[in-house]
Amino acid sequence: MGCAEAVRRAVERLHPEGRLDIAGSRSATVALERQDLDELLGNLIENAAKYGGGSVFVTIDPDEDEAPRDPKQCLIWVEDDGPGIPEAERIRIFDRGVRLDTDKPGTGLGLAIVRDVAEIYGGSVRLGTSEDLGGLLVELRLPRAD
Repeated sequence: MGCAEAVRRAVERLHPEGRLDIAGSRSATVALERQDLDELLGNLIENAAKYGGGSVFVTIDPDEDEAPRDPKQCLIWVEDDGPGIPEAERIRIFDRGVRLDTDKPGTGLGLAIVRDVAEIYGGSVRLGTSEDLGGLLVELRLPRAD
């Protein structure tokens, strides 16, 4: 997951005031083209940095006590300390062009792209609430590389 580190460096240049921590498995590999994985992680981490309150946690393959490990799919959590997304909006926010916060720049395409690319590879994306930070939790599941 060296690409998570590359995305970290890019996001830290754009949002130097924020804090981005990456934890979990450093040896996890997924069956995606590198540029597609960069696109997924870049969109999710950039959104967390932009809409969160300053803290972003990325966890790759959380410990077994946090989430059961799937031998076929890698689990990636991207969490922030922002206001989150109301449960009633969590399906609609994946539609192209939908934006809940129009005060910040954006096109409303990021989450739609994340969903579409993940599904092309047989993965999925789901939104929830971060237990640790209180903001949004994005749960990305991607097929493991053999």
